[in-house]
Amino acid sequence: MKRDGGNRRLLRSTLAVSAPTFLSRILGYIRDLLQAYYMGTGKGMDAFTIAFLIPNLLRRLTAEGAMTAAFIPVFSQIKNRDTKDKLWRFANAFFFDLTLVMAALTLLGILLSPLLVRLLAGDYAEVPGKLELTVVLTRIMFPYIFLVSLAALVMAVLNSFHKFFVPAFTPVLFNLAIITGAALWAGRVDEPAYVFAGGVIVGGILQLAFQVPYVWRQGMRFRPLLTFTHPAVRKVGRLIIPGIFGAGIYQINVTISRMIASTLEQGSVSSLYYSSRIQELTLGLFSIALSIALLPTLSDLAARKDLPEMKRTLQFSLKMITFITFPATMGLVILHRPIVQVLFQYGRFSTLSTEMTASCLFYFALAIPALSGVKVVAPAFFALKDTKTPVKVAFFITFIYVACSLWLMGPLRVAGIALALAVSSLINFICLYILLERKIGPMPKRNTLLFALKAALFSAAMAAVIRVFFLQFPFNAAAILEKIGILLATILVGIAVYMGLNLIFSRDEVLRIRDVLSKKDRAAEGDET
Repeated sequence: MKRDGGNRRLLRSTLAVSAPTFLSRILGYIRDLLQAYYMGTGKGMDAFTIAFLIPNLLRRLTAEGAMTAAFIPVFSQIKNRDTKDKLWRFANAFFFDLTLVMAALTLLGILLSPLLVRLLAGDYAEVPGKLELTVVLTRIMFPYIFLVSLAALVMAVLNSFHKFFVPAFTPVLFNLAIITGAALWAGRVDEPAYVFAGGVIVGGILQLAFQVPYVWRQGMRFRPLLTFTHPAVRKVGRLIIPGIFGAGIYQINVTISRMIASTLEQGSVSSLYYSSRIQELTLGLFSIALSIALLPTLSDLAARKDLPEMKRTLQFSLKMITFITFPATMGLVILHRPIVQVLFQYGRFSTLSTEMTASCLFYFALAIPALSGVKVVAPAFFALKDTKTPVKVAFFITFIYVACSLWLMGPLRVAGIALALAVSSLINFICLYILLERKIGPMPKRNTLLFALKAALFSAAMAAVIRVFFLQFPFNAAAILEKIGILLATILVGIAVYMGLNLIFSRDEVLRIRDVLSKKDRAAEGDET
């Protein structure tokens, strides 16, 4: 019962993140659709993609990546061990120390924007005005890193108290800010990229402001306190430095991919962006939500030194990942081109844009299970306050990713960069899993592997069925509403086939998942919202 109670709490926490994340992804798609409509894969979109990449990379590395991975375990330890006064003194000290550091980094980033852009996309200089536009957009959006870093810290505090819904809702506000700006002004200006850049800043302000009342209720009073010598602050600082590379390996590889793609034909950077957004939609609905809920859970278990329960939680999480991501991957592989057509082929997004984006999506889809696995395994290292091991693996993986990208982009062009991500992500997961077992001891794998094998076989059968079903319709000749109907019907058929096979051949596991979600757990109720 204790085990099911822990799994139930984890899944409910995951669903508390998934619900607003689903809404955010829908709005994110509308945001991307507006970008595709107004900018396509042309000069403005390429410039915006690189300009937003720079502050967004720093956000993923320092804020939502290494900072939260380092902060939550230390905060959880103090929460379980010390008084509330000591807990909030640490939180206030870290908040205002972070404010000073990120303000300095933002100012430096604005000043060095021309150098940063030339470093990431020097070939843009070959297209008149493209490099200059990218520099201006970078300067406009760089303050986003300051705003979202503070928002991420507040999010980490709330997550440490197992409050997930409110932090997960803030990207909804971010997307609404950009959508509103685009709807009102993008069609009225010569360069729509400026409108989207302004929306990013407004969205960052909303992400921070929305969470402040909720963290105030928990007890944080934001009393000004600068003290870089606080023992807990220094501990987080020591964990962040190696964690920047370890926690952010995926984002570092994304940045490298954009740098390499900028040397290819125009539209390559944009096609990687659009295809990765579809991939992130799949990841965000469960895998990212699970990883957000998992870190505080594992941190609490690590603080109590309950390694057996940590192992059971990890194995349960990996089974959930295979159950969700295997069919999602097969669905994207089979339907990659019609999905891109239905989602983006409007306005300036041409058939050539669709072909480039769809080719990237095909290979990005293959990376989803491994990326999801990493999001389960990596938090275990951070919960144990080990940021060095992921760093060592990250250096190795980055080398593999660059080598594979340069090799595969020859025959496959920009799609080769996406395939390199799938290869390096699989190696990353395998390495981290092996090293984690060396750290906490062997985990029982037989049941998990059998579950994964069944999920793979059922997903393959589903893929065969939806391919046959889809080919019964004249999709390319259909009107847009008919295309949407055909695609939705195909997806629903795939879900029905996959769930049907699981109910027939893996009924016990499916019923157990249902029971975990449905049984009452009064001790956990209210913790996730």
